[in-house]
Parts: sequence; C-alpha cells; structure tokens
Amino acid sequence: MSIITWARLPKISETIWYLALWQNQWVALLSFSAAAWKCAARDQWIGWNSRHQFDRLKLIANNSRFLILPDWHLPNLGSRILSLCQKRLPSDWQNTFGHPLVLLETFVDPQRFHGTVCRAANWILAGYTKGFRRSGKGYGAKTPSHKMIFLKPLQPDAQELLSRPIL
Repeated sequence: MSIITWARLPKISETIWYLALWQNQWVALLSFSAAAWKCAARDQWIGWNSRHQFDRLKLIANNSRFLILPDWHLPNLGSRILSLCQKRLPSDWQNTFGHPLVLLETFVDPQRFHGTVCRAANWILAGYTKGFRRSGKGYGAKTPSHKMIFLKPLQPDAQELLSRPIL
C-alpha cells in the first residue's frame, strides 16, 4: 500500500489531497483541510479559550474527504489508509504550508456510518456537532443530523500544548 500526494487543489483554505494505491490501482482518495472554525466538542476537549483558539486553529487539520473506491471494501483497509496518511501528513503539511500540525479532526454522519474506521485507527470520539455546516458564506442552517466528532492527537501532549497560556 502506498500513499502519494495527489494534488494541491484549491478548496477552502489549506488543503492537501492524497491518493492511496495498491499495486498501481487507485484504492482511496482523501483530503485534509483547514479545521472547522467552531466546534464546541473539540474546543471543550482541548480546553482552550477563544483567544488561544484564534491563534492556534492552524495547528489542526480536518480530514474533510475520505472515499474508498467501489470494489475495494476490504477488512482493515480504511484504518490502514488513514494511519498511513496521518503518519505522512505532518511533514507534508509543514513543507507545504510552513507550520506544524498537532491534532486532526473529522466529522462522521451517524446516519450513514458508525465511525468504525476512525475507532480502528485510534481516533477519539469527542462528541457531536450542533448541526450547523460551513459553506463559502459562513455557517448555514442546521442539518438534519448531528455529526460525530473524532479527534486524533499527532503528539502525546497535543491537548496540553493547544490549551497552555503561552505556546
């Protein structure tokens, strides 16, 4: 299994796309983007105040897309791909955008998925969204479902680092 940086296409703010290959065949597509501006469960888990949030939000990336292509739904494939990406992402992010990452987040729709891949890759269920969604014009009306919020610290002291008074 190999993971390659596929392209750096413009999206919302900073974004890196990945392509997972198995024997030169496309298996999955993933993207990591700038973190959500507001996420109460994440912010509570970190324990930071609004001033720290504003300054340190760039240290968090959002797994904004994760698509395993049809015909490739194999046991442990999703967690393996996610683990490979999360190992490679910090250096790719630093090289591309010039700053480090400390934490990853992702949102999972419980009406469609159970978060099995995130749980298998040792992500932490931090809570649920309040139902708002982000668009190019800001935050919009509530969606029918509240998403599960999963977090993955990229270093053991991520929580303490993000919430300390002086970075």
